[in-house]
Amino acid sequence: DNEEYVGQIHFSVEYDYQNTTLVLVLQGKELPAKDLSGTSDPYVKVTLLPDKKHRLETKIKRRTLNPRWNETFYFEGFSTQKLQNRVLIKKSKVLLIIIIQVIHLHVFDYDRFSRDDSIGEVFMPVCQVDLSRKQTFWKNLKSPASDKCGEILISLCYQPSSSILTLSLIRARNLKAKDINGKSGEWSKIL
Repeated sequence: DNEEYVGQIHFSVEYDYQNTTLVLVLQGKELPAKDLSGTSDPYVKVTLLPDKKHRLETKIKRRTLNPRWNETFYFEGFSTQKLQNRVLIKKSKVLLIIIIQVIHLHVFDYDRFSRDDSIGEVFMPVCQVDLSRKQTFWKNLKSPASDKCGEILISLCYQPSSSILTLSLIRARNLKAKDINGKSGEWSKIL
C-alpha cells in the first residue's frame, strides 16, 4: 500500500443501549501543513453513513499539526441490530458482504477565504466495533480520492428462495469525461 501518509486520528466509539452511539474525537497527529505558515487549522466532520445529512463538526484548532479536540458526538435512534447489520449473500463460491453503517471521520484544514482543504479521512464499519464496551482507535488517515470518477446509485435485491441477486443501476452523475470530446459513455459494466 503506497498511499501518501497524511497523519493519524485518535477516536473512540461506545454505545449506551439507549439507542445512542457516542463518537469521541480525541486528537490528530502528524497532520500535513496546508497553510503557508507551515501549519494547518484542522477540524473533523463526523458522519454515520449512509446518512450524509446528519454531519457534525469539531471546533477548528488553529495553527497546529497535532490538534486535540476531545469532543463527543451523539448519533441517536440506532439499535445495535441496525448498527451491526450487514448483508451476507453467498452465490456458489462468491460471498458478498454489504456493510450498512459506517463511521466516517474526515479531517479538513479551515481556510477563511477559500474552500477548506481536505487532509484525510477514515471509514470505520460499525460492524467491526464491539458495542458492548468503549473502544479506542488510532487510525491512519487516507488521502481523499482526488480522482473520483463520479457517483452511482444502485439497488440490490436478494431473493433467498431462488438464490438470485439483482443489481439495478438507478442513476449516475458527475461522471468523469472519458471521450476526446469531454463526454462519458452511457454504458456500465458490472464485474
